[in-house]
Amino acid sequence: MAVERSIVMIFVGVLALGGGANAQPRMVDFLPGEFIDIVADGSGTALNIGEEEERVFTTTISNALFPAGDIAIANNGGVGFDIDYPPVPDLAGLNDPLPSSNAFGGGQALLAFWDDIGNTMGDVYVRQTPGDRLIIQWHDRRFADTAEEDQISRFQIQVFDGSPADGISAQFFYNDIEKERAGGGVSATIGYQGGATRADDFQWSFNTPNAVANGTVLSLIPEPSTLLLVAAGGWLILRRR
Repeated sequence: MAVERSIVMIFVGVLALGGGANAQPRMVDFLPGEFIDIVADGSGTALNIGEEEERVFTTTISNALFPAGDIAIANNGGVGFDIDYPPVPDLAGLNDPLPSSNAFGGGQALLAFWDDIGNTMGDVYVRQTPGDRLIIQWHDRRFADTAEEDQISRFQIQVFDGSPADGISAQFFYNDIEKERAGGGVSATIGYQGGATRADDFQWSFNTPNAVANGTVLSLIPEPSTLLLVAAGGWLILRRR
């Protein structure tokens, strides 16, 4: 026991063993992160996106997985990267399992909550901070097939600049996703699509009730080939993922 306790004192955070440069990304829900409300603090820019619409936004944020340049931010709960290949900056209202040609033409994408989202309430906001992160927030959005004002959702994507020491390329945060219509993902697709130049899709859920909850943080990390060492509650926990 004394040896185990000394190891815990030395290792802090998360250590991925065996995840090399060619490691495939996957999503996990046990790593920490902070939902930064860019609407409440006034730092976000409203995109004024309509139903079934997207906005092309030029970002300087990049890491080993996501390139800088033009991205497509969709009202329907996702972001397409490298949109010149294929040239389809569009996310359909009807979601599919991944991979899907209806998600940005099958291109690289982060799909925090791909669903049929309306534009009669709330908006989608963006903020980028060079050297830190890109934040996209779907704020108090109501779904297209409901007129009830209480059926809103709030969630965000964060993409990190550079190569973070913890290996996290991006995170999904869910602040308000448990109401009946959202249902934690009852009619949504959640995951990562690698695109035509990659074979590394990862689907967290497809039309799965309670796949995420208020406070859930999903992290996109390299696939470790052996174990994850997770410091939790004062102990070092080994997780094979």
